[in-house]
Amino acid sequence: MKSTLWTSSSIILREAIFRGYIENISPLRIGTGREPPLGSRVDLAVIRIKYGESDIPYIPGSSLKGLFRCYAGRIASSLGLDICSGLSKENCIETKKVICRREGYEGEYILKNLIDRLLRDKKSSEAMEELFKNACILCKIFGAMSYKSKVIFSDAYPIDDNGKILSFKFGSRTGIAINRRTGAVAERALYEVEYVEPGCKFKFEIMCSNLPNYVLGLLGLIIHMINNGEIRVGGFTSRGYGLVKINDLRIYVKDFALKEKKGILPSLEDGIDESIDVSDLVEIRDDLLYFHDDKAWSLINRLEGVWYNAANKIKSSKK
Repeated sequence: MKSTLWTSSSIILREAIFRGYIENISPLRIGTGREPPLGSRVDLAVIRIKYGESDIPYIPGSSLKGLFRCYAGRIASSLGLDICSGLSKENCIETKKVICRREGYEGEYILKNLIDRLLRDKKSSEAMEELFKNACILCKIFGAMSYKSKVIFSDAYPIDDNGKILSFKFGSRTGIAINRRTGAVAERALYEVEYVEPGCKFKFEIMCSNLPNYVLGLLGLIIHMINNGEIRVGGFTSRGYGLVKINDLRIYVKDFALKEKKGILPSLEDGIDESIDVSDLVEIRDDLLYFHDDKAWSLINRLEGVWYNAANKIKSSKK
């Protein structure tokens, strides 16, 4: 199997979904910004959305994506992998200089310019090969300029599988700002901050397209770290906010790369990825590989092992 296929959107090799509930153990704050909404009784309000006749708190998918990309970068960097920030004018696509030796395209390019030229010449597979070879692992997973993310993070709402609103409560605290220069209380220092009281469950969903086992392992590692309290969600985390647990974890996989052996998650990248035997964990539901609760966490443990092995292989291949 060609190692570049999983980055392409023109072919479906695998669809994987992580589902579950994020339950906050400590106060959770996802804010609306510096200016409180009109009519708000607090200075720093929690973000809300209209759901039926109710205003409910939620965790934006963009916040979850930012959290995952941030920690994926920290993990990859700690293992010696070269990554970019993903920011405009700082990502691989826009800044990386590459040497192309393709016939008719010889020379040095910014990666974006090489990809654009190949696409203009209707050489989409060659453009994808150049992106795969030269972009960092974060750009391949979370997307970059002119390249779609392979992961979609849905907004997380306090609703159950039937769409019923789950219980939640808002709380508020008075905060005091400190002048860092003098160490004293700053002028006009009092402010009222709103948060979601502990015990609220937010239903989340992460949809993955064509991701090999080692990349699923990286995402699973971050889910594990969130559940263990190593990663907190939202704002004011240095003040004890944002500690959460993952409940009712479910993983669904539809694998098109291997149609017969339902107890195997096949490798999707030669020389880097690894196949995994999951026959002792999997349940087949409507032609989907289904993993729930303890078996889902056991799958994540195995995927994490593939991630660490792959990171070492990637690092060795760059030397």
